[in-house]
Amino acid sequence: MGRIRPTPSPSGAGHGGRRFFTSLTPAKRRAFRIAALALPFLLLGAVEGGLRLGGRGGYPPFLRAAGRLPTGETLCLVEPAASKPYFFANPDRPGYAEQTNFRMPKPAGTVRIFLVGESAAKGYPQPRNLSMSAFLQEMLQAAWPERTVETINLGTTAVASFPLVYQVRDALRFDPDLFIFYLGNNEFFGAYGTGSLSAAGRLPPRALRILRGLRGSALFQTLNEALRRKSDGSRTLMEEMMGRAAIPAESPLRAAAARNLEENLIAMLAHTQAAGVPAIVCTTASNEADLAPLGADDEAGADPAQRAEALRLLAEGEARLADQPAAAANAFRRAAACAPRNARARFGLGRALAAAGDREGAREAFLAARDLDTLPWRPTSQTEAAIRSAARRMGVPLADVAERFRQASPLGATGHESAGDHVHLTLHGQALAARCMAETMASLPEPLQLSAGALARLPDSEDLARRLGANPYDEYRVNHTLRVLFGVDFMRRSNPDALERFERACRLAESHMSPAVLEAARQWQTMRPHAGGLRPIAGMAARALLREGRVDEAAGLFAIAARQVPDYTSWHLEYIYFALACREKIAGSLAEADRETAARAIAEGQFLLARGFSQTGLTERYVGRLHQLRGEWVEAIPQLLAARPRMTAEDLLACDQALVMSYVKTDRIPEARSLIHDGIRRNGRFAGVYRQLLAQLPPPAALLRDSD
Repeated sequence: MGRIRPTPSPSGAGHGGRRFFTSLTPAKRRAFRIAALALPFLLLGAVEGGLRLGGRGGYPPFLRAAGRLPTGETLCLVEPAASKPYFFANPDRPGYAEQTNFRMPKPAGTVRIFLVGESAAKGYPQPRNLSMSAFLQEMLQAAWPERTVETINLGTTAVASFPLVYQVRDALRFDPDLFIFYLGNNEFFGAYGTGSLSAAGRLPPRALRILRGLRGSALFQTLNEALRRKSDGSRTLMEEMMGRAAIPAESPLRAAAARNLEENLIAMLAHTQAAGVPAIVCTTASNEADLAPLGADDEAGADPAQRAEALRLLAEGEARLADQPAAAANAFRRAAACAPRNARARFGLGRALAAAGDREGAREAFLAARDLDTLPWRPTSQTEAAIRSAARRMGVPLADVAERFRQASPLGATGHESAGDHVHLTLHGQALAARCMAETMASLPEPLQLSAGALARLPDSEDLARRLGANPYDEYRVNHTLRVLFGVDFMRRSNPDALERFERACRLAESHMSPAVLEAARQWQTMRPHAGGLRPIAGMAARALLREGRVDEAAGLFAIAARQVPDYTSWHLEYIYFALACREKIAGSLAEADRETAARAIAEGQFLLARGFSQTGLTERYVGRLHQLRGEWVEAIPQLLAARPRMTAEDLLACDQALVMSYVKTDRIPEARSLIHDGIRRNGRFAGVYRQLLAQLPPPAALLRDSD
């Protein structure tokens, strides 16, 4: 059979490229190879550059300048959206810090403290005026009446410690006097935690830094946005972050979490020490005595017969717990012997020993149950030890908040008197954590050292909570938030009693609300947090109370709501306006201090408008209303006119009512009449209200007589 010859390519094209390449000199061949290898990278670089020009890629700063104030100072802020790129697996449900504003250069006589951590440090689920940073600021202000104390809360929800290294680097540019680190409760399920959806597994911090760089590329972020799954809007952020259903006690992810926490904390402390800024490191408290293990039982090391016997003994222990704690403890011990890694057996033993009065034994059992929990949403002994080790290695003071809470608990381990869920603190817990931080400042060098006399001036926590604005509506806010959290499947299965406790508290609060306030509370429950925080329930309740004529109550709640939102926002202007309007209604006129408050709020609004920070028209609306409170009727008109095109329904009606008032006060009756007729034509369901406004205007005949 003859050999098949290859078909020659036209014009010798099959060999043309080869002949061209072999005809080149060796130097040119090397250059050709380098160019061929470099071409894909050049193309990628061109794509990356184009995407960067389009605004993609990189990491926004955690703190940034917002603009220059009339005083010449620069207004700076904590950027709520800065953490979004770290949530590459679920960027439409990122954690966030709350916006806080401050000034540069730092005003003379100011002590600026940055609190670094996660949602527990933020103060969740308490509002910002009742967070640990608010308590700390008020305590230090009492200790140092001659200074101005700023505690700037950088607490960011749902992140592990790794992203916070970059947050600290950013914060160092803003003239801090002290850093306080309260972190470590998200090392498993926070962004860059070892078991989260936005995880990197067991990678050490050095590899995480490389990974962060890759994920910060515009190309990665564009592809990730195009290919990622959409978040389930019905799931909580807690559920969204879970990349693993269980992390057993012997999992290497636990050792990796502790190692990463220690190394990241050391990196943060190295940055602060290089800048010459003191720091305090805190252990983080968690609910050890009143939160049953969250994860499924770990049955490793037990055969089927032992597992069955452990289940029988657990049921026996539960049955005897109420009236036979010693017998219950014996049953739980035997269950733990059958199934050595069963967290529920240790938790039951802790409850039985606490009921029997064995505080030390209860503490040991509760901490063992926490460590054996296969869903480690709480700090473990390993991560707590990592915090202590980092503080010791870097030679910084340790505020042992976790141990302070245990010592204060009658059960020997922290319970729901201090921690409402797994790590988030009650009002009592926020105050106690702040006090522990303040007392640790006694070991700092001057000028930050708190003397014995200064410590003696720290206010009583309950009195301080009242001064900061504790109220029944925010108590309801917290109880509802925890009701939702304990409604998550794995929380409800493991801790049904907690869900029922918060359900009862909410029902009791609702039974004391008027129908209008209850409706406001129901509406508040449907709202999702903005990037800068959650709309205060106190402000929504105040609106309902104001409509009911309960002006005194409304005035106090509006003032509280103004402290629960960032200044230099339309929210802040809204609550300042309503608080002052209530005060005017009560007193008949504004005091000079109130007029100055209104002037400062107007200046805030003008700053926002000058920089285009108003998209809703609410800034213009409340700047106009604040001018009216000051009797500046002419100045109010252009602001209200600018707000009108973006108002609808009741908001448009309120804006028009205010405009009519300014027109009447400035003798511009024809414009008022025209505005009202337009409202009658365009606003069918509010036409009757506009007709009432029309009836209140001076009749045309009267105007003619006056002009004569």
